[in-house]
Amino acid sequence: MRRTVDTFGVANRMARRGGNRAGNGGPDPEPGTHGVTRRLFLDGGLKASIAAGVAGRLSILDLIAAPPASGGAAARAAAARAYDGEMIEESYGIAHRLRDGSLTIPTLQPEGPLHDAIVLGGGVSGLMAAWDLARGGLDDVVLYEKEHYIGGNARAGHANGTDYSAATWSLVRPKTPFLTRLFQDLDMITGFEADGTPKIRPELVGHGEDSNMLIDGVWYPDATTGADPKRAYDRMPLPEKDRHDLTAFYEEMHGWAKRKGRDGRPAFAMPVEEGSRDADLLALDRITMAEYVRRQGWGTRAFRHVDDWSSSTIGGGIEDVSAYAFWSFNSLGQGGEDIMLPGGNAWVAQRMADKVGRDRIRQGLTAVRVVNEGSEARVTFIDPFTERFSMRRARAVVIACPKHITGRMVPEMGSEDRRTWRDLRYGALLMGAASVKHTPVLKGSKIGWYNWGNGKLMQGFLVADYNSDRWRKGDASRPNVLCLWAPLDGRATRADLLEQPWSHWADRLADDLEFMVPGIHRDLTRLDVYVWGHHMVIPYPGLLTGEARGRMTRPLGRITFAHSDRHGMPSFELATHAGHLAAREAIQIVRSGS
Repeated sequence: MRRTVDTFGVANRMARRGGNRAGNGGPDPEPGTHGVTRRLFLDGGLKASIAAGVAGRLSILDLIAAPPASGGAAARAAAARAYDGEMIEESYGIAHRLRDGSLTIPTLQPEGPLHDAIVLGGGVSGLMAAWDLARGGLDDVVLYEKEHYIGGNARAGHANGTDYSAATWSLVRPKTPFLTRLFQDLDMITGFEADGTPKIRPELVGHGEDSNMLIDGVWYPDATTGADPKRAYDRMPLPEKDRHDLTAFYEEMHGWAKRKGRDGRPAFAMPVEEGSRDADLLALDRITMAEYVRRQGWGTRAFRHVDDWSSSTIGGGIEDVSAYAFWSFNSLGQGGEDIMLPGGNAWVAQRMADKVGRDRIRQGLTAVRVVNEGSEARVTFIDPFTERFSMRRARAVVIACPKHITGRMVPEMGSEDRRTWRDLRYGALLMGAASVKHTPVLKGSKIGWYNWGNGKLMQGFLVADYNSDRWRKGDASRPNVLCLWAPLDGRATRADLLEQPWSHWADRLADDLEFMVPGIHRDLTRLDVYVWGHHMVIPYPGLLTGEARGRMTRPLGRITFAHSDRHGMPSFELATHAGHLAAREAIQIVRSGS
């Protein structure tokens, strides 16, 4: 039976602890307001599940079904485990009661002043909206976040003397005026090249071996962004067919990044509305990426590799996502270095919170209803600890929450033209934060920012202090945090993951890490497991180019909608752009008075 600290949870850090050394090696206190995929693998690489002669990854159903140790076996496992940790999840207790119809919301009168705008959700989309509302001339802007931390998926963690991000890790160079301005405002740009290309601060740009892959126990530098894929794969001990197919995949990706439509627009863009409207390109949104791969004649290993790319970057496997979504999202990361921030995208989220103003941010209340009422919008909140309800009001409300929550908060979202939010699916994720006494040394290659492995559960691991001062000093024996990445392809739910205790998932992640880096178990002191039940919206065929998404997210009275799922794909760039658009709509509503 699983036990939680707080059933309704404002800051639901699961109390399912394990290990025999509680407290030893635990996380340092989180700084600031902790009490923001971005895509993880923009560069990509051949995940070692395609490596010959090694065990394949188990299905998530197999991993969930595997019975935990019991009785004497459980005691022996705990005694042998030299690390402790806990399971950490978002607080969804109130949202589940809202979904199940078991939450009774009383009739209330508003408290406090009539705000210019209220923003619901403190991820990067909500932070962007609040910042733009204030910059747009609205004086009284308040942001509400139900968790004890700010940043959403860009949640900040700290352990072993280094910062890390619990789910998102990199950005791409800005290619639009919106992102260029945002990066300038965050002091990430030092100037511009003669052709207008922004110059990113050198300390924020990846360097060294960015990505490695494991084959038969040896690590090889991967075909990273800008590299010649043929040269990279020719030096790897793979069959000729596999090298040919994988090279073709990367060449195709580079090609899509450069292609323009007959209308002069780029083939793909973020948001997708700014890309080409050529019929042959839009037709890619009517087939899955799996069908696209089959049409290319790529073999089994390439198929699995592309599937790993898909689950890593946009939350769903290639049988679920459209070919248009896959190429639109992934090809746009080619042609320039990734911006790999010290500690991941939490670095950006915390700076955005500072720009919003910490005094504007309220934490610990969960919004459960948003309604239009004449010349204002009203928001009902509940305090999960006391169960006290309250109501606030504003001239406009921006909802920067996933639509599976928004749809249940806003009664008007049940109308015929908006209820397609029920069709959206979100991929789950496990992320392990593994504290180690020493940064590992890899056989065959220098350790990279990301290192593809061959786990039964996890795909690989990142080095948390990459691009930090500690990394630059080059002390190979420094303590570190390895961030273990296990996307679940949309085939497991949050409830599935919580059926097992911390020890179940921690031990499986630790086993995978030991396979990738033999002997590392001796250095492992703590392993926290983050559960993201609704990590990334999955862009199924028709979502990006159909009409349902636009109908679902257009302003509703005095309510506007942010969050990355407004654009149908998960990324920092799209999340912040959605916040920007929602803020612009809210400002127009407030200024027009209607």
